[in-house]
Amino acid sequence: MSFFRKRGKKWYYTIELESGGTRKRIERVGGRTKAEAEKARAAALSEYTVTGSVDKGAKITYRELADEWTKDNLSQRRAKTQEAYSSILKNHLVPIIGDKRIRDIRPRDLQALLNSEAKHVSVSLMRSLHAVLSLTFDFAVFCEYLKDTPMRGVVTPEARPLAERRAFTQEEFKELTAYLERRPEILLPVLISYHTGARKGEVLALTWEDIDFEEKKLRINKTVLHNGTVQDTTKSKSGMRTITIGERLVKILKAAHAQQAKDRLRYGKFYRDSGRVCRHEDGTAVRPPQMQVVGEYARKHFPPGLCFHSLRHTHATMLLEAGEDLELVSKRLGHASISTTAKVYSHVLAHREQAEREILDRVFV
Repeated sequence: MSFFRKRGKKWYYTIELESGGTRKRIERVGGRTKAEAEKARAAALSEYTVTGSVDKGAKITYRELADEWTKDNLSQRRAKTQEAYSSILKNHLVPIIGDKRIRDIRPRDLQALLNSEAKHVSVSLMRSLHAVLSLTFDFAVFCEYLKDTPMRGVVTPEARPLAERRAFTQEEFKELTAYLERRPEILLPVLISYHTGARKGEVLALTWEDIDFEEKKLRINKTVLHNGTVQDTTKSKSGMRTITIGERLVKILKAAHAQQAKDRLRYGKFYRDSGRVCRHEDGTAVRPPQMQVVGEYARKHFPPGLCFHSLRHTHATMLLEAGEDLELVSKRLGHASISTTAKVYSHVLAHREQAEREILDRVFV
């Protein structure tokens, strides 16, 4: 039988497919010439061999696959995960393979992509890159766009290790806060994190209702994502906590509250009250990306290993070095278990044990 015929100005091709033990004949437009139709039929047969279909996945790009996966699957995950995975797609994967048809993407292409990214991303981000690629291509198989995932056999390469975690020294912290005096909207969240050990998102989510000036306590019950969205929960269940604050932070917060009252009068009807503790002088909320100035300054002026999160690390380190109970510090930080705190701050605990030995040797002669 002939697989090609001309109808009007176009050539059509025919393919016979097996379906449920029977043979099914389908006809598709191939082009304006017989040569174009022959080429289109060959491509369709190749597609059928790979995916079991002549329609699904034929022209779908990775960008389109990522969009469909984001709508169907990513929305079911936690807001923090949605933000992280969306960022990975936007900044790392789609710019590189977004315009490629998924049927043309091979395992060696994905391995080369990961190998290249490994040169300038952290270990944790590298794992997430591998995870997102696996999830999206598994989705393509589920949707029958592909017969098998091209991620089979692709391994996670070794990425650069994270900079060694360390705390701010008192001199570094004083220099940083002196620099930020000209940026009060950045200085306030820095001081709050330093005095409480709260995470960046937790600090920026604080409202004045979360501050109890009389009891000198602070409630942490929500977080702000990188895109500015407020999530009515913290990183984990244990992150929902109420902590004691010292007189110094109370004075800092009262001063900020008084200044915001003045700003409200000065801006009048143009004041945009976000309800947040950390806000600009016009009342709008401070967003997480603005905190990058802390890391930028630290990279230029201090040894490696410091960023905004280091303020939390500094708070915990100082308390433990002062002899504070490990369980209390763990609860202040909102860790899921005391073992997590002990693991993260093992170097501080080791130093305390050595100091304890020295005391024992002095006392019990």
